[in-house]
Amino acid sequence: MKSTFLKIGQISDLHIGDDESLVQGIDVRANFMDALHSESMKDLDLLVLSGDLANEDAEPGAYKYVAEVVKSLPIPCCVIPGNHDRIEVMEKYFDLKGKVHNGRCYYRYDIAGRTIFFLDSAVGDISRDQLDWLKAEAAKVKDEVIVFMHHPPCFCNHRFMDLRFFMRNMLEVQEVLAGIPNLTHIFTGHYHDHFEVSLGRQKVHVSPASQMQIDPSTPYFSLKSSNPGWQVIKWGKDFVESEVYFK
Repeated sequence: MKSTFLKIGQISDLHIGDDESLVQGIDVRANFMDALHSESMKDLDLLVLSGDLANEDAEPGAYKYVAEVVKSLPIPCCVIPGNHDRIEVMEKYFDLKGKVHNGRCYYRYDIAGRTIFFLDSAVGDISRDQLDWLKAEAAKVKDEVIVFMHHPPCFCNHRFMDLRFFMRNMLEVQEVLAGIPNLTHIFTGHYHDHFEVSLGRQKVHVSPASQMQIDPSTPYFSLKSSNPGWQVIKWGKDFVESEVYFK
């Protein structure tokens, strides 16, 4: 950590294809690189890829490409799967040793004296064993912790995503999260737009997608923008701040 705060870059919903072909008419590899190498992402301490690294069905070429990119970086990278990923394929390209339990990828990551928890909602929910593990592990930490997951554990007033692709057990997840006193910030993706939702004393920060943004005002799919978005988190001794960027 080069400064008084931990700087984390979050890129979500890359939807990289198996090769360099356009995805839905969008150069998703260029979008990913634009986000990764933007001015706002300089001097990161950690990069987080929060799910849907692959486009539709865990294309091996997508993971091979992303893994080669992040391995060239001078900083650590943490990944979790999204609903378009399959952990058994991801394991072939990313070092997930000790992070996969009964087919779900969840783990604790400590950096610069801070603790981050990563959960797996790839199948549309967060399993009870993950929630019990999170509660027990967070109780071992005196200072503030943060959590990353793919699906927001709440509705976000996104008419298309809220209707079709919401987290199925969000009430159960909210109950567990609310019972963790040293957790106030949850970071997610999945919704292909930016939202901040308050859950009592806790705040859910939904990162935009690097692939594209989906119009939240209609219950049907409507492209809002094909430009990439990403999120930068600054975590200091007494604060957690996030800022969203778009190309």
